[in-house]
Amino acid sequence: MTMQTLAFEAKQLCRTQHSGVLSTQSTSMPGYPFGSIVPFVTTHTGDVIIYISDIALHTRNIKADSKVSLTVFDPSEDDSQANGRVTIMGDASQLTDDAEIALCSEQYFQLFPQARAYQQTHDFHFYKISVARVRFIGGFGKIHWINPEFWQTESQEWQRNTAGMIEHMNDDHQDAMQLILAHFANVQTSKVTMLSVFAEGAHYQSAEGKIVFIPFANACHSPTEVRQALVAQTKACRDALAETAE
Repeated sequence: MTMQTLAFEAKQLCRTQHSGVLSTQSTSMPGYPFGSIVPFVTTHTGDVIIYISDIALHTRNIKADSKVSLTVFDPSEDDSQANGRVTIMGDASQLTDDAEIALCSEQYFQLFPQARAYQQTHDFHFYKISVARVRFIGGFGKIHWINPEFWQTESQEWQRNTAGMIEHMNDDHQDAMQLILAHFANVQTSKVTMLSVFAEGAHYQSAEGKIVFIPFANACHSPTEVRQALVAQTKACRDALAETAE
């Protein structure tokens, strides 16, 4: 298995989960790590974005020492030791560029719409964790370090303009998205909204508010490959329905 494949699988796990354990260097207990639960999103290029308050202990710790780690795992699994988890080690810094803030906030608020209310306060800011190294455990015996050159990817033009792709799916392919959510996530709903699309898959939200990430079989590097992946998923759903009906 190549490093690119391992990074692809690790990113899919990160996109499936919406919160992780952020470990910072404690300022009140020097030498000890301080763990806290934070929502996060992973950008197209592999950076991690968190939205945190100035008064939070982890933010104070970051301002004193930017070295952090974020551990991501599936808490619903019975045997956590036998299932996948990812630890992202890196340096956290507050975003100050308006264009970067706008891009990251759009992606973040798509997955965490309730966080928009925090904009009314003046002490919440976006921080980016620039990845130094990743530890990926894909299950028993599948343990790897992933270096930045395999984790980080170059930003592509289509990734900066996914709004049209998402709008098209929401306007014209409601039936296909309902099939995808039912088949791959066992979520039955009267309406589906695509929230985001990445090289690794797409986020959907049901009418009841449940947000689910459905991974692609392979990494997509262009709008054409994304369309092909969605067509393949829809076909798999319809084939499964046909087999059930027989």
